[in-house]
Formats: sequence, structure tokens, C-alpha cells
Amino acid sequence: MPYEIALVLALLLTEAIEVPVCLLSGMRGKELLVVLLANVMTNPLVNALLLLGTTLTSLPYAAMLAVLEAAAVVAEWLVYRSLTGVKRPFLVSLIANAASFGAGLLLTNLF
Repeated sequence: MPYEIALVLALLLTEAIEVPVCLLSGMRGKELLVVLLANVMTNPLVNALLLLGTTLTSLPYAAMLAVLEAAAVVAEWLVYRSLTGVKRPFLVSLIANAASFGAGLLLTNLF
């Protein structure tokens, strides 16, 4: 599969998982738009940096993935804390990212 298509599919999967998680956390209306835009900011960047890291360095894939996913959680937490009224924005970011990461892992192993 071409890399560009894989990037788009990864973003769509992320949105399909994280938006409902954030909806369950109480986010509504414009707050869900914030979620969409935060994912547009973090997801392609994480995937592009992961590709660059695996191509240009000898760092272990799992270590790079862990650092980049943690950075996405922190970035989205800061966005949620600043731009939404959700209670416990770090926990929401952590759960949403864990859910989308798990879904991606599952689909990657299935296909």
C-alpha cells in the first residue's frame, strides 16, 4: 500500500476511535472539532517521524514508537486543557490515544 494512503487510513482510524472516546468523556460541539484538529496535527507527524526514524537511525522501533506516542498524548492533553472544558484532559488524551493505538495494532496484525 502506498505510504500516502496508509497515512490517510491511519488518520481516519484515529478519528473514528478518538472522537467517540472524547464524546463519551463529555466533549460536545466545538470541543469535538478540537479533537479532530488535534489529531490532524499529531497523527501524521507521529507517523512521518516514525518512518524517518526507522529509515535514518538505528534506534529501536519500539522505543521510537513509545516516545512518539507519549509525545502525542502530551500534545493532545495540552490542546484539550487549553481549548476544551473537559475534566481530566490528560486522562481523556491517554485513553483516546491508547484506544486508537490498540485498534491500529489490531488491524495491522489482522491484515
